[in-house]
Amino acid sequence: MKSKMRVVFEYNHLEVEWYGNNTFNVYAIDECGVRDQALDCFTNYNVKTIEQAQAASDDYIKQTYSEVA
Repeated sequence: MKSKMRVVFEYNHLEVEWYGNNTFNVYAIDECGVRDQALDCFTNYNVKTIEQAQAASDDYIKQTYSEVA
């Protein structure tokens, strides 16, 4: 059986999910802590490690959702 890597970075009322490739999905988290539908997505072709993914996610959230982060 083939397993998939799934990594979630949490922010104030947002989650960014990374599946180990170059695409990230951004989800809104409601006041009850439940994930809503995908809010946004972004791509970073330079990401190879979890640390790079965390940095890319942090930068994207700061630039795009500065009022939430």
